[in-house]
Amino acid sequence: MRKSYFTLFFIILIIFSFPISFILSLIYGQIYIPLNEIISPHGFYYTILFRIRLPTVIASALIGASLSIAGAIMQLLLRNPLMDPYVSGTASGGAFGAVLAYFLLAFNLPFGWLIYISPLIAFFFSLLATVITLAIGKKTGVYGIIIGGVVVSYLFSSMLTMLLEAIEYKYPQVPPPLFWLLGEIQIVGYEFDEALGTLVFLLIIFSIIESRKLDLVHISDELSFAKKVNPNRYRMLWIIFLSVIVGLIVSQVGIIGFIGIIVPHIVRRTIGGNSSTLIPFSAILGSSIMMLSNIIASGALGFVIPVTAITSVLASPIIIYVLVKSRVSEGY
Repeated sequence: MRKSYFTLFFIILIIFSFPISFILSLIYGQIYIPLNEIISPHGFYYTILFRIRLPTVIASALIGASLSIAGAIMQLLLRNPLMDPYVSGTASGGAFGAVLAYFLLAFNLPFGWLIYISPLIAFFFSLLATVITLAIGKKTGVYGIIIGGVVVSYLFSSMLTMLLEAIEYKYPQVPPPLFWLLGEIQIVGYEFDEALGTLVFLLIIFSIIESRKLDLVHISDELSFAKKVNPNRYRMLWIIFLSVIVGLIVSQVGIIGFIGIIVPHIVRRTIGGNSSTLIPFSAILGSSIMMLSNIIASGALGFVIPVTAITSVLASPIIIYVLVKSRVSEGY
């Protein structure tokens, strides 16, 4: 009975965390907007709210939801509690591809075209990095996926840094290294919100529809084959879809890490681990945590902090806990 009340409490807490985080994100940032100006904005506050703050807050919510769901799905499919797009190298590969797209300017490609081409190249390298990580893990097991992901992530991050150094003087419009390596949700528009919102909507719908298959592949490959589901093909289809989303995110806001580890683990430990529960609640909680993190990152303390610096601090105790409890080696 006590456990049921505990679960109900966390369900209510997660649900109400979203509207509270959303309102706080509209109020706080580099410029404080009073609550009365949120309700009925005028003049200067109207411009800040609707042209800068609101699209950024919506982007934060969508990014938090998509990365949390991506982390939850990767953990289910790969049976590894420490997987997310950051650890798997997916995000680093995408960031490398996004910056690589700037070299197309050397062929006199209009700069405005990069907003369409960059996500495509980012998707390709997101997928490539993830496939390399999985190939390493196939030979070395669960721990090998983590180590392989870290190696792949460092590899693409290093190449990304070299790319940025190479084009820093030639193309000053390219964002600085910290933006790509640690992420900043500062300047985004409604166009990005619409594109990512569509993908997040499809991600939630597909993951709910496919929840039974996700749980099936999570349990065992043998059982999946028995139910006429090819687990390897199924994993690859999801990885391609997740790489599209991650590629779009990193092409616009850089690498945002560890949110995919934090959120699914909290939901799994407090509410439940089956996909029909894990995915929707991860989406809500991920949105809330990302919005609150971006309040701090966007200048609420008087200076701007990369988002990954905040999420990594939150993720560290969870990663240590999982490793100490040896849940990785016991199965997940």
